[in-house]
Amino acid sequence: MLTLILLFSSNDYAEAIPTSGTVEAKMYFKVTFVLDGYGTKEKPFSDKALKSIPNARLIVIDSNGIIVANGLTDKKGEWSVKINTPIDPRFQIKKMGVLTVITVADGFNEFIKFNVPVNENGDGEGTALITLRRIRPDVRNEPSFDVAFHRFTVFGMLDYYANQIGLAKQEQIKGADGFGEVDMPWSAKLK
Repeated sequence: MLTLILLFSSNDYAEAIPTSGTVEAKMYFKVTFVLDGYGTKEKPFSDKALKSIPNARLIVIDSNGIIVANGLTDKKGEWSVKINTPIDPRFQIKKMGVLTVITVADGFNEFIKFNVPVNENGDGEGTALITLRRIRPDVRNEPSFDVAFHRFTVFGMLDYYANQIGLAKQEQIKGADGFGEVDMPWSAKLK
């Protein structure tokens, strides 16, 4: 079956058309960060510890390595999109797919979330909660990820997809004089 995908510009992707061997789902994303001071005995992690990140960019990649969507979170740190992705052969019985989601936001280090389930419960939906780390002066700021790959393997993949979307790098950190010119994380802004 032939699937035709129209690209309206280099940054906008048409919603994919279901074909055999694929699953369609509405994906919901929430992007947050942990407020300072949480994670101690006196202030354990809780919902109160998290604050939403508006204007975070999410890049959604299917199991074939194809960017199927990208967009920005709203003022509540939320974004949703309807996607169509190949059924993961590991989960044929469930008719389930998996995605990789790259998340970038100004003032934060990048996060790559691997194996995000699509249609895991058979309801045509999927959810990913993503927590970013703030950029800090005079420390090593680099992407976080949730898989057992070597960090340079993941960093190379991040750069590849950031360049595909046309992302810009964030502005230099003020107060990071000890490091000199620092390779900054990707911004949510396009070049």
